[in-house]
Amino acid sequence: MGTVEKLKGLGFTTNEAKAYLALLGCQPASAYEIAKQAGLPSSKIYETVSRLTSKGIFQSTDNPGGQQYLAMEPVDLMTSIKNSAIRETEALLPELARIPDKSRSNLIWTLLGHQQIRNRSLELINEAQSTILVSLWPEELAWCREALKEAENRGVRIALVHFGIPRTTIGATYHHPVEKTLYAEKGGRGFTLVADATRVVIANFCADQEAEGAWSANQPFVTVAEDYIKHDVYITKVTRFLGPEVVRRFGEDYARLRDVFSADA
Repeated sequence: MGTVEKLKGLGFTTNEAKAYLALLGCQPASAYEIAKQAGLPSSKIYETVSRLTSKGIFQSTDNPGGQQYLAMEPVDLMTSIKNSAIRETEALLPELARIPDKSRSNLIWTLLGHQQIRNRSLELINEAQSTILVSLWPEELAWCREALKEAENRGVRIALVHFGIPRTTIGATYHHPVEKTLYAEKGGRGFTLVADATRVVIANFCADQEAEGAWSANQPFVTVAEDYIKHDVYITKVTRFLGPEVVRRFGEDYARLRDVFSADA
């Protein structure tokens, strides 16, 4: 995602984002110079500059050659946006909480793409108070490792099922024994996170780099995910201590053990 798109995510229009970035690189500058630097039509620049000035992001100065503008420093701008967002959300939350909606906690929310999955997962980890169950691959551990360590440091109990030999131990860490087989069967990496036995994120990161997932506080959904991770823990414990015997009984990669449609295997 480019800088313009990121600024749009903070409430800028496309023209405002381009004008701000342009002025940072050539200030002080006239509206005409900003338009030229930003690649914006002159017919749009005065309206754009006026809006940014009214928001305090641009400041006008009178020079002998005409009116020119200065842009708010990036650090000051980000601090202002962050503080404003905190004030507004803190004021809005009590108002929203007064609106009755008994179905809210039962919904399953779609997560589209890597960023949404990552953001919601990190929120759950950061907000966890008692327990975290998580099943993941090295690629996903790379972006949630520090958050999990911080959760562990504040006393959250963690059980982590890792596909592939883990290089990092967080809480009780278990190496899932058939990661290569599962990756080939599913065509990607599964991710399941349960926080405090009340909220869950489930996602699949496909081999073609696509990703999709969902999160919910729906209790049956949470329970199924929690049981899934716990059963993987049971399997890793059994194979760790009874590995050769399990292989003799069920074959390499425990193929007959995973054959749920054959009760005699």
